[in-house]
Amino acid sequence: MAIFDFTAAQVLTAAQMDNLQANDYNQTVSTETANYVLVAADKGTRVAMNAAGATTITVNTDLFAAGDTLAIHNIGAGTCTITAGSATVASAGSLAVPTNGSGTLYFTSAGVAIYFPSAVTVAASGLVLLETLSPSAVTSAQFTDGLLTSTYFNYVVTINVTFAAHASFLCQLRNAGSTISSANYGMYATGFGSNSATDNRVTNAGTSWIVGYGNTETLSGSFDFFSPSVSRSGNKGVGITGSINGAANANVTNNVALQFAAAQAFTSLLFTSAQAFTGTICVYGVSK
Repeated sequence: MAIFDFTAAQVLTAAQMDNLQANDYNQTVSTETANYVLVAADKGTRVAMNAAGATTITVNTDLFAAGDTLAIHNIGAGTCTITAGSATVASAGSLAVPTNGSGTLYFTSAGVAIYFPSAVTVAASGLVLLETLSPSAVTSAQFTDGLLTSTYFNYVVTINVTFAAHASFLCQLRNAGSTISSANYGMYATGFGSNSATDNRVTNAGTSWIVGYGNTETLSGSFDFFSPSVSRSGNKGVGITGSINGAANANVTNNVALQFAAAQAFTSLLFTSAQAFTGTICVYGVSK
């Protein structure tokens, strides 16, 4: 509901009074389904995010004044994160709004706001599911750009996919909508199982990581991604441990260490294969 601009001696009509009372009991709600930047008209209203993947609500300066408030509610499956644009946003809790979570954004000045979460996430060790991909007979699958942020120090990716025929399952990193495919990917693996040829192998820098080899059996495993939002070279720690199944690597489990050689921050992951694959791939944030 728009705010009325009353002037001296103006008559307050019955319709205007009804509108004022209605907003007291039923806050004006705008529903967003993608990343959203707050506007001045959001003052005093409720912004509801309804998206399957991770999203952001950005707060900029000079739109609100000291004392202004607005409510934020997440009704989607993906986590919505309150993000400072040109304004400053602080909170005693998390700026990540989980599914069915909500809170109030209160402005102490035109450029400074405090977020008061009504659904407080308990700081404990554990995993928070951020997004699930369910590829079905495709050759590529990508997580939402902006999924990987500084909200979590580390992330865990779980993989359970089956391929139409034997093929390598590759991973590339993305930043701000672009795939980082330059020759900076390095890998060292130690294999355990019936195929000793995989033991202690080293893959030189390439344009992607070989996560594993798939066939009609399910390729399953997980890897940890350490501080992807930090741009640093040489030790962007990523570790993979998984059950590697396929015609060329039957019954082999590989412990793999991965490294990205250039200074680069990352916001998403892209998985590809020469053969169509089906299954689930999930990303979890590790609680700070």
